[in-house]
Amino acid sequence: MLSLRKQWPFWVSGVFVGVAEIMNYVVLEKPIGLTTGLVEMTAAFEQTVAPDVDWWSRAYDPNVHWIIIGVVLGAWLVARAEGESRGWVKYPTKELVLAFIGGFVFSFGTRLAHGCTTHHFLGGLPSMSTASLLYLTTILPAGFLTFYLMSVMKIGHVFKGQENKPTAELGAEQGGKMALDGLACEASRNYNPNRDWLRISILVFMFAFFGNAIVGSFVYGTEDGLFGWNYAVSSIGWAMMFWFLLIGMVAGVGMAKTGFGTECAFMTPEVSMGLEHKENFFEKKWKIPGSTRFMFRSMSPFTAIFIEILLLWGAIMIGWQFYDIKLPLGMNPTWVLLLGAACQGFGSVAMIGCEIRTYMRLGLGYMTAVAAFPGFLLGYLPYTLYQDFWEDLARDTTITKVKHVPDIFSHDPAIQALVGLAYGLMVAGLLYWSIKRGMRMTGYSFKDLMSNNNDDLAIKYFDRMAKNGSSQNDRDDTGETEDKKARTSKPAGRGYGGPVTEST
Repeated sequence: MLSLRKQWPFWVSGVFVGVAEIMNYVVLEKPIGLTTGLVEMTAAFEQTVAPDVDWWSRAYDPNVHWIIIGVVLGAWLVARAEGESRGWVKYPTKELVLAFIGGFVFSFGTRLAHGCTTHHFLGGLPSMSTASLLYLTTILPAGFLTFYLMSVMKIGHVFKGQENKPTAELGAEQGGKMALDGLACEASRNYNPNRDWLRISILVFMFAFFGNAIVGSFVYGTEDGLFGWNYAVSSIGWAMMFWFLLIGMVAGVGMAKTGFGTECAFMTPEVSMGLEHKENFFEKKWKIPGSTRFMFRSMSPFTAIFIEILLLWGAIMIGWQFYDIKLPLGMNPTWVLLLGAACQGFGSVAMIGCEIRTYMRLGLGYMTAVAAFPGFLLGYLPYTLYQDFWEDLARDTTITKVKHVPDIFSHDPAIQALVGLAYGLMVAGLLYWSIKRGMRMTGYSFKDLMSNNNDDLAIKYFDRMAKNGSSQNDRDDTGETEDKKARTSKPAGRGYGGPVTEST
C-alpha cells in the first residue's frame, strides 16, 4: 500500500508522470511542455513591474502555466503529508553557486534545443522524435562531465535523489557505507532555514512571480486563443484550468514521493556498470552517498522513466493510428539543438535535477532549487535579446529534415505503423532489461524492488553487505564475490522505514 507518510518505490513515479502526460495529450494532442510556460510567466512579471522593458516579452507573450504551478503545489502537498520539508539541509556555498549557474545555463539551453528534458525525454522519445534521440547523444556526456566536476569540487555528497532526514540521521549515527548520507545532517545541525536571508528573499520573489501569473489570468485574456494570455482563466475557463493544474499535481506528487528525474535516469546504466566493478571508487574518490549509489545500482530511475515512455508511446500510437493525430514534437534536428542539449546536461546535474524535477524540488523546499530559480529566469536573456541570431543559426545548421523515426524507413502508412510498434517493443525490452539488471545488481527480488522505496532498500542493502564482513566487490579465497554470496543468503536487517523482505 502506498503510504502518504513515506516515500514510494521509484517505479510509481513513472506511472504518475505517464498518466499526467496522457492527460495533457488527450486535450492538446501533444506531450507536456514546460520551459516556454516559465518564460511566458517571466514576460508577464516583467510587464507588471517594468512595463517599459521588453527583455523577455520581446520574444514571448505574457501567460500563465498551470502545469508548472501544479507541480510545485503537488510537491508542497507531499512535504505536508510526510511532515518533512527538505529546507532543513544546509548546502555548501559552492554548490548553491553552481546550482544558480546551472539554472542559467540550463534555461539558455532549453531555448537553443526548443525544449527541456521534459520535452525531449518525457515527450520526444515516446513521440519517436529524431531530434530527441540526437539530443540524448549530447546531453549525457555533458551530464557525466558535470558529475565529474562535482566530485573534483568535493561536493559529490550533495548528489542525492531525495534528501530524506531519517536517512541522513542514520548515516550520521551509524556511518559505514551510509556515512556520506550523514554529511548533510552534520552540516545542518546549526542551520535555521527561517533565518536564511537569501532563501527568504528568493522565496518572496518566487511567490510574487507565481502570484502575478495567477492574478493576471483572471484579469487578462485573449479572444482568439492564440496569442497573449491564452491559458488565462478568462480564456480557457475554470474546468480546463483545473485540468491543467491537476496534470501538474499528479506529476508533482509522483516525483516528490520518489525523487524521479530525467537526467539521472539516462545516466543510470553507465554508472551502474561502474558500480558493478568499482563501488569503492564512487564511495571513496567521488564521495557519492550510499543512497545514490544504490539508486544507480538498482536501475530504478531508468525503470521509472521507461514506464513513462511506454505509457505515453501507447497513447500516441492510438491517437496516430485510430484518430489520425499527427505524431507530435516534429522538429528538424540542428547543431544548435545539440549545443542546447550540452547546456542542459551541465545544468541539470549542477542543479541536482532537470527542469520539471527542479519545480518539484521547489515545492519540497530544496535550497538548490531555490538558488537555481533566479538563474532559470535570467538564462532566457541571451536568447530573447538575440532571438533572430539564434533562429537563423538553427536554420543554417540543420542536420536532417527527418522528424520522426518511422519517416527514416518509409512513408507508407502500414510500414510506418510497423516501425512504430517495433519502437515500442524496443522500449518494453529496455524496461524489462532494467528490472532484471536491477535485481541482479542488488540481489533483491522483483517484489522487493517494486514494494519498497529507495532509501529503505539502500539501508538494508549496505547492512547486508556489512553482515557479510566486507565490501560487495571484495573476493574471498575461492574468487567468489561477496555480492554474489549475498544474493544467495537472507540475513535479517532493518531499515528506518520498516522491514524489507529478502526473497530472491
